Amino acid sequence: MYPLYYAIIIVLSVIALISTIVIAKNMDKSENQLSPEEDLQHLKSDKNDQGSIPLLSAIYAVTFAITVILVWIFIF
Repeated sequence: MYPLYYAIIIVLSVIALISTIVIAKNMDKSENQLSPEEDLQHLKSDKNDQGSIPLLSAIYAVTFAITVILVWIFIF
């Protein structure tokens, strides 16, 4: 049964890592397409844009919660 738990933890960790890399690449692409002047105007006009921080927070929160549950199963 423990190998199954280890496999779940490894798969979740890999999914979180891949998701982080994909989000970072998408952010990098959008930043490279803007000229410095356009980037400055975008920053001035869009004060409420939080980018991908909520998405990354959700990915890591879910991964953390599942990891805690699996650790709890291991201990008890």
